[in-house]
Amino acid sequence: MKRMIALVLTLGLAASAAQAGTTRYNMLTVCKFDMEQYCKNIPKARLRDLRECLAKQEKNLLPQCQDHYKEAR
Repeated sequence: MKRMIALVLTLGLAASAAQAGTTRYNMLTVCKFDMEQYCKNIPKARLRDLRECLAKQEKNLLPQCQDHYKEAR
């Protein structure tokens, strides 16, 4: 029983991590133009800083980027 619970928890955490990675990838892909335009000095590895930069330019972002940058983790 303990093994079953551990397995379920492990699979749940793995799925969450995969979803977060996919969301990050989506933002980096969908917002590529906007990041090059407004956040070109921020490395892609600094996701938090990129989100803050995009948030400051929210009114100028392409609509599809507006949908994705807020969800990126």
